[in-house]
Amino acid sequence: MSAELEILSASAERLFSDHVTPDLFRRAAAGEWPEDLWAAVTAAGFERAEMPEFGVTIARIAGRFAAPIPLAETILAGALLARAGLPVPGGVLTFAAGDRLTGAAKHVPWARNSGHIVIACGETLVLVETGRCEISPGVNIAGEPRDDVCFAAAPIAEMKRGVSAAAAYEQAALLRAAQIAGGLERILAMTVQYAAERRQFGRPIAKFQAVQHHLAALAGHMAAASAAVQAAALAPDFLTIAAAKSCASEAAGEGAAIAHQVHGAIGFTAEHSLHRHTKTLWAWRDEYGSEVYWNTRLGGLFAARGGDGLWPEIVGSRG
Repeated sequence: MSAELEILSASAERLFSDHVTPDLFRRAAAGEWPEDLWAAVTAAGFERAEMPEFGVTIARIAGRFAAPIPLAETILAGALLARAGLPVPGGVLTFAAGDRLTGAAKHVPWARNSGHIVIACGETLVLVETGRCEISPGVNIAGEPRDDVCFAAAPIAEMKRGVSAAAAYEQAALLRAAQIAGGLERILAMTVQYAAERRQFGRPIAKFQAVQHHLAALAGHMAAASAAVQAAALAPDFLTIAAAKSCASEAAGEGAAIAHQVHGAIGFTAEHSLHRHTKTLWAWRDEYGSEVYWNTRLGGLFAARGGDGLWPEIVGSRG
């Protein structure tokens, strides 16, 4: 990691540690927008982090804290607009993607809290004001806003053709994979600490071989997801991003299951914070493509290349 990234990571770690508290989660669950947290993020300039490396780093740390704000979406939307040569509006942004422009989008993250939505459809990038759209509120399994939006009657603020929606979707998948990697780091730390503190039959459960096996497996899933995300951030293309999201999504399901198995029933209680992090993992693993989706696309790519093309495809641009 470069010195610049180390400074950025340390700053983000301090910011989220100071602002993401149990009280913040209670207020966010009641529908209150975390104004103080967002103000701190914008004061630090994190919402304008450059993609991919800096944006991925910030998204990963935000995921570690399960920060209840659309930071990854704002980073992505701003990066897409800037890359297209369009002005980037201030405030909260979000992102939606589709095969064609239909005037509606489903499960848009944090639409109700966003000033603008960046929509990538086919080869067109569109910016619309959320206040001119019809919004039907919804949530994912973690309670994060995922709203249905009708923008058919909303005037288009900005439009740019020749922008690949598929490439934008891949960038969204990379940021979700980064959030998952951060979430896995958190539940691993929580599970190791709990196993060291929880005593059974006169000794910490971490001393039992079966529990040690679970902890090792959880650490392996976290390490695999983190390595895949880092590789994609350093050399982003379809292959690395697809592999990162596939690996992270699989690790999210397996890792959450292990964490809950070690914690037992207490991990599901409202008093314990584990469920807050595992529910975000369960939600994020399917957003912007599950492991099945990306594995299917990877399989199609390799099948089309044939046996002779498999190895060069894997190492060609990274060897």
